[in-house]
Amino acid sequence: MTRPVLENGKFKVVNKYDSGFYLLSRIFSEHVKQYAKSIMLAVVCMIMVSIVTAINAWMMEPLLDDIFLKKDSTMLYLIPLAVIGLAIVKGLATFFQATTMKMVGQKIITDIQLRLYSHLIYSDMKLLNEHPSGNLISRFTNDINAMRRTVTDVVTGSVTELFTVIGLIVVMFYQSLMLTVVALVILPLAFYPLIKLGQRMRKLARSMQEEIAGFTVRLDETFQNVRIIKSYCREEYEISRAARIIDRMLNFYRKTAKVESASSPIMETMGAVSVALVVVYGGMQVIAGETTPGSFFSFITALLLLYKPLKTMSNLNNAVQEGLSASRRLFMILDIEPEVLDQNVKNDSGFKNYNINFANVYFSYKSNNKILDGISLNIPQGKTIALVGSSGGGKSTIFNLLQRLYDPDYGDITIDNKNIKSVSLKTLRKSIALVSQEVALFEDTIRENIRYGRLDATDEEILDAAMAAAAHDFIINLPDGYETNIGQHGHKLSGGQRQRLAIARAILKNAPILLLDEATSALDTISEKQVQMALEYLKKGRTTIVIAHRLSTIENADLIYVVTDGIIKESGTHSQLLEQGGEYSQLYKKYKKH
Repeated sequence: MTRPVLENGKFKVVNKYDSGFYLLSRIFSEHVKQYAKSIMLAVVCMIMVSIVTAINAWMMEPLLDDIFLKKDSTMLYLIPLAVIGLAIVKGLATFFQATTMKMVGQKIITDIQLRLYSHLIYSDMKLLNEHPSGNLISRFTNDINAMRRTVTDVVTGSVTELFTVIGLIVVMFYQSLMLTVVALVILPLAFYPLIKLGQRMRKLARSMQEEIAGFTVRLDETFQNVRIIKSYCREEYEISRAARIIDRMLNFYRKTAKVESASSPIMETMGAVSVALVVVYGGMQVIAGETTPGSFFSFITALLLLYKPLKTMSNLNNAVQEGLSASRRLFMILDIEPEVLDQNVKNDSGFKNYNINFANVYFSYKSNNKILDGISLNIPQGKTIALVGSSGGGKSTIFNLLQRLYDPDYGDITIDNKNIKSVSLKTLRKSIALVSQEVALFEDTIRENIRYGRLDATDEEILDAAMAAAAHDFIINLPDGYETNIGQHGHKLSGGQRQRLAIARAILKNAPILLLDEATSALDTISEKQVQMALEYLKKGRTTIVIAHRLSTIENADLIYVVTDGIIKESGTHSQLLEQGGEYSQLYKKYKKH
């Protein structure tokens, strides 16, 4: 990410993402190169537009000299026809280059969005937890759109305007070498302030994009937690928090507007000085009879037409800096490689049995903050093992490590005496079904939410799973039955209904290892009994690990582990642990009192 460079006799660490050349080269090599044929077609059209512009400037000479001075009647008809013909050619070329570049720009956006989405889907939980969802969403919208503008503006603007500038300068040199030198000698003086403005623009654009990302995070959190906001009457508080971000965005926008607007007056001032010098010097030549009025006005026309592409190119620098700032944020995410990978897969034939073993496992989400402190667990195949203990003890982390959402810092986790790192993630996770207290449902129909457990399941199998999870009765009473769209996170359903759909999905997956994290916590008494019966049936022949605060749900577990502060405090059956009178016994007595 960084490299040392020698500057003023000292080495300075430079981040490669701060290099405009590096970012542009990646944009073009990774996302633009594949559309080279379409872009070349657009470039040909742009060159045609530039040539027509230059010809229009040159035509001022015969227009004045041949028609108005020499009174040539033939040219009176040829030149207007030529003007119309050139306008048609320019119009068609402009149309084709504009539509082509718009499509290329949209395809590039589509490619980057899909690439980013795929990258994030396969990324580690660590990355996803470190970057708020709103921050990531802003990369899909604001940042990628800024990159598209950079690509289309750089190609369209630079090619069209560059060739226009070249064509017009050729006309100017053709008409008068000295006038061209006089006109152009002043323009390089404008480049230095424009370069400085561009550097300032990139810094402002980076800050502005960060603020936009922060605002997206604020919106996401607001809509996700709107019930809490209303419950605590915190509407005004949230408005004030949003207002602070909006004010900062406004401040950056004000600064950005000043920088963007500064390039135009600089170019206009330099252009005016250049035109003034040309009028004085050229006028003297016309008065002295050293050049014709037509030649002089052809030169002036080319010079005036030159102002527009030069101004466009100066403004283009601002758009490029915004895009480079956006691409910096994007590539920094894309370049984060996942740590949990299929790196040491030796035998991916699956498992013959489902004995699970944790051997001296240490883990921390952040350094110096141990969540698991040398845990060892033995979970025999076909048995039901319960994990109990106070919140934050590490129970859910055990689930996360078993699914390889994270890898342990030290120690081994095996299934069938195979380290889970030695099999593919797909094989491992297909062997595990999870039902969590944090129900995860999608904005889709009930049928498709259940089918998520196994995409090739038939409608009959979905029906059987729903009945086993005590969900069928409430589903058929909905207006659209199994075709009911449940809304984002299933907000159109009650907590218990959502829980039963999650259980139906796990039943449909039919995995040999079952992880139940407070699976019946949101169910009413009747539904809980029905689901418990379904789960008891489902557990047969399966290796089941249960996390439960309702200790009544795990009394019949084959083995209970008491997990506290990342270590195993106690283990045994329900009756054995009660006889020991330790932590489990105290938890059970508290539970019975409630």
